[in-house]
Amino acid sequence: MADVDYEKAYIREKQLRKQAEQLLEDRSRELYLSNKQLQEVNDALHDQQRVMVQTEKMASLGVLAAGVAHEINNPLGYIYSNFSSLVEGLQDIQRFLNQADQLIVGGQSVEQIQEAWREGLMLFDIAYLLSDYQNLAIETIEGLERVKQIVADLKSFTRQDDGTRTAVDINDCLRAAINILNNQTKYHAQLSVDYGELPEISGYFGKLNQVFVNLIANANQAVEENGQIEIVSRVNNGFIEVVIRDDGHGIDEEHMKYLFTPFFTTKPVGQGTGLGLSISHNAVQEHGGDIRVESTLGVGTTFTVRIPLDKA
Repeated sequence: MADVDYEKAYIREKQLRKQAEQLLEDRSRELYLSNKQLQEVNDALHDQQRVMVQTEKMASLGVLAAGVAHEINNPLGYIYSNFSSLVEGLQDIQRFLNQADQLIVGGQSVEQIQEAWREGLMLFDIAYLLSDYQNLAIETIEGLERVKQIVADLKSFTRQDDGTRTAVDINDCLRAAINILNNQTKYHAQLSVDYGELPEISGYFGKLNQVFVNLIANANQAVEENGQIEIVSRVNNGFIEVVIRDDGHGIDEEHMKYLFTPFFTTKPVGQGTGLGLSISHNAVQEHGGDIRVESTLGVGTTFTVRIPLDKA
């Protein structure tokens, strides 16, 4: 009788174990499928985030386009003018050389050639042309360098980070942002910049560049004509800090808690997407840092971007 009870217990235990194993297998399969779905959703969200960041960049670039075109057009204008002057001067030099060549071919005496040479130098003002050419060449090179830098800064701003961290100089990010916004700020605000000695960090140049473009553009919009914008980069207590301070109209206290909320904006319809500060906040958090804000109505606003050196 006891053997029968043991056998029944054994069979029952075996069936229960098999049911438990089947249940575990079913649950594991469900968890795997759920995890796979979550991964797909997460990948889709990351793709949408990248698209949103790039869209905000393009929207910002649309606003900046006229100013950037003007910044490029200025050096191109005097480069064109310089080359026009070079062409005219070269024609005078060519006439002078042709005249001297005719005298030599014509068998004129040395004295006659020397006299004609001196007269030609005075007539065509060769000494001035040669001196002016050096100045024109220097100006032209400076203009081309300016255009080259603007194009490089635009490429840095619009490029999409590929997810790979690289060595980044925060001061280079700042310089690029200031150059892109130069046409807006120089006619509206008084900009002062103090670049501190900063170590390079491991990060994303494009994202940090966009952060500074957004914050400086906001500061420029906040100040009145000839308003003051102060930018400082420094190392402070284990953090790289970039301080952007303006003496503009300030931020209402009730709006402070919504500053980094996507699509929140106090600008009129059509003048802002409400994504700039949200994207900036996420980009800084991605570097292990944060953005701190202090503002007083009628006095001004200070944004401080902080990136820890150890996590960067």
